[in-house]
Amino acid sequence: MSSPAPRRGHHGMPPPPMTGEIEILGEKCLQYVLQHATKGDAQSVVDAIDAFGYETWMMNVGDEKGAIVDAEIAKAKPQVMVEIGAFCGYSAVRFASKLLAESGPSARYYSFEFSPHFANIASQMVEFAGLSDVVTFVIGPFSETYTKLKELGITHVDMFFIDHDKQQYTSDFKLIEHSGLLTPGSVVVADNVIAASPDKQFDYLDYVRSNPKFTSVLHESFLEYQAEMKDGVEVTTYVG
Repeated sequence: MSSPAPRRGHHGMPPPPMTGEIEILGEKCLQYVLQHATKGDAQSVVDAIDAFGYETWMMNVGDEKGAIVDAEIAKAKPQVMVEIGAFCGYSAVRFASKLLAESGPSARYYSFEFSPHFANIASQMVEFAGLSDVVTFVIGPFSETYTKLKELGITHVDMFFIDHDKQQYTSDFKLIEHSGLLTPGSVVVADNVIAASPDKQFDYLDYVRSNPKFTSVLHESFLEYQAEMKDGVEVTTYVG
């Protein structure tokens, strides 16, 4: 399943909506997809969310950085992939679809989302895309729910995708590191690592790059649906 070529969006960054408005935005995004995408066609769902994102503010990984993660999935061919942060379901649809294409029908995707509201929206997106048999949602803070993976019989995770509260990146990475779910070659992909870097409390890059149990590479890009603001994806591989 091929994706259309990424395109540059807004010049300058539109102001993000307030918290309540973000919830309304998620509902609008879902309605846009239901009206413009084709049921059972995951790529059409991804394309519709991208089109919506080019018209308004959105905080999913987007098409340009999404293509970077797609390439990592193609390289690693994970059987089990976990994301932390679902928002409206863009990454779950995009990466679960890629997972199936690269790893076969036995591959599974687990999405951890703090907000029941957005977990509901993301679940509807996934169902519309025809991926409900592949994607499992877990609601609540990752720090309180990550043990659910072992309860579900997951013994190791091939790839994690982190895209939630930037202040939780390092602490949640440490949970992953000590969870017993990593095997040599397991990959942790983190979004927004350049956009978050001006925050002096964002120490994720320092931690993963100085950790002898991992190798880490930055893939530079642009903030989702933006023409000018730099961003990047950090790909961190467990070496044991």
